[in-house]
Amino acid sequence: MKSILKISLLAVIAFVGMVSCSDDNFTDSIYDTTDYPLDQTAYTFPLDSFVKREFLQPYNVKFIYRMEDVGSDMDKNLTPAPYDKSVQLAALSKWLWFDCYATLAGEKEVFLKKYSPRIIHVIGSKNYNPTQGTETLGVAEGGIKISLYNVDNLNCSDIEMMNEYFFKTMHHEFGHILDQTHLRPTKFNLVSVGLYDSMGWTEAADSVVLGKGFVTPYASSQPGEDWVEVLANYVTRDELDWNAMMNTATYDWEEVDCEDFGTYMKMIAGSNNLDTIGYFKANENGENKIYRRVYERNDDDSIIYDAEGNPIPKNVDGNNGYEVIMEKLQMVREWLDENYHMDVDQLRAMVQERMYVKNPDGTWARDSRGRLVNRLTNPEGGFPRLIDKLTDEIYKLKVQ
Repeated sequence: MKSILKISLLAVIAFVGMVSCSDDNFTDSIYDTTDYPLDQTAYTFPLDSFVKREFLQPYNVKFIYRMEDVGSDMDKNLTPAPYDKSVQLAALSKWLWFDCYATLAGEKEVFLKKYSPRIIHVIGSKNYNPTQGTETLGVAEGGIKISLYNVDNLNCSDIEMMNEYFFKTMHHEFGHILDQTHLRPTKFNLVSVGLYDSMGWTEAADSVVLGKGFVTPYASSQPGEDWVEVLANYVTRDELDWNAMMNTATYDWEEVDCEDFGTYMKMIAGSNNLDTIGYFKANENGENKIYRRVYERNDDDSIIYDAEGNPIPKNVDGNNGYEVIMEKLQMVREWLDENYHMDVDQLRAMVQERMYVKNPDGTWARDSRGRLVNRLTNPEGGFPRLIDKLTDEIYKLKVQ
């Protein structure tokens, strides 16, 4: 269950006046291309060398971990990212983002030099929006810059947390950039027309929006966010999590008032089908709610069963959330292939295989609780772990 605090991702499109001057001399880079030597005596020399070699030189991308006030939200109390966390995030950005696109894109490394953001700005603190009760995970500005927050709390042992704050955000924000280059199909905007809620999404429950055909509450805010949320969630969510979401999406869900948690527990105890009860949640206004599947019910709110003793699902809006999400995913699949010659299923497979451990027979390895095993921190036949190997590639760049 997620906290009451809702999470937002922002795409800021910059509109710049276009001026043509025949005497202008344009270069391949937007930066001063003078090759200034790095300070070999600096503690940060390994990371400075790595981001220059792996981001700036091949892709013309600046990876900025020394927070720049001028490039930050000056209305927020933000702090720089720690050096060791910046090292990890730089290594993971290459491993789970740039290397995947560079491997699968039809244009290979040209793809990233052409379409990737020019600046990746990482910030240590979270970015809260207290008046809205939301948290901004990332910002994509005009296809030029992506900012990532909460690097202070990067935890390589927690894939779910890193997916939410970093990996999914990377693909989400990059999806905005790709969408700004080749616009999504117009028909996508019509699939869920009338169901978007630009204000109320912050109070929407995951299950309710899934039943309407949105992969997350934020996806239900507007078509542009819906588009990139489908892409980012499909690529980063593991097989178990995605399948559970799609199962939830096959039902309509409703919100009902509940007196307190004790009442909820009594309802569960008296039910022979827990899915008809759903889950309990107290919202930020102190109101207690139950989110439950919509079934045919009698006047006393008791469930109506069919001849085989199964509760009868009720479709409220005429949509099947699962079918709607699959329709949207197919549009994303065709758009990526047509415009960028990239297979989203191959992209997903590569990202997943870089995050999770596979057994020799090709199945996903699971822990004692049935969860997929984190490849980044799982010692494969001993140490060092994968995350250690990735960061060692940076630390070894120290001056000999």
